[in-house]
Amino acid sequence: MYRIILHLLLFTALFMSGSSVLRAQSDDGKLIDDVNFRFSFRLPADWEMKDLKQTTDKDGISYSFEKKDKKMAMMILAFKLSSVKNIDDFIYNLEKDISLNIPPKSGDYSEADSVNYDMKSAVYKDNKFYESIYYFRTKLPDAPNNYVYMVRFIMNSTDANSDTETQIKKIATTFIPNAE
Repeated sequence: MYRIILHLLLFTALFMSGSSVLRAQSDDGKLIDDVNFRFSFRLPADWEMKDLKQTTDKDGISYSFEKKDKKMAMMILAFKLSSVKNIDDFIYNLEKDISLNIPPKSGDYSEADSVNYDMKSAVYKDNKFYESIYYFRTKLPDAPNNYVYMVRFIMNSTDANSDTETQIKKIATTFIPNAE
């Protein structure tokens, strides 16, 4: 009973403070729910948030997370748009953005399609880094806002293996754009 009251108080405090992020801890990790940028996902308990930045116009946000063993990092970029964005244009712009320093793509994109959003993902690697990047975009032509997201997992090439790829997929499959 006290736990329920504590959760309600925490939710009320976050809601009243204008925070866009709700973090809830459970046995299976942390639920991150960004109500302003309309997405949620679950992180295992061995991850922690390192940074959160929002643009002054409040149309973009950046999250940084790191595994406690420091062997993998995760970055999320989210942008609020007034119309549906072409996912290939979004990917092209991010891949070419020199400030992101994304290694060359290795192989083809994987794709998935849902009713309200679609996703493409790819592996990027060089001698130093291995990255698995997931791109999402909402496709709601009648909605006041649409969103695009980049979910980026980064590690040293020497740390990449089937176990880390499984961990990445486990987290990535919980990422849900929930714009309506």
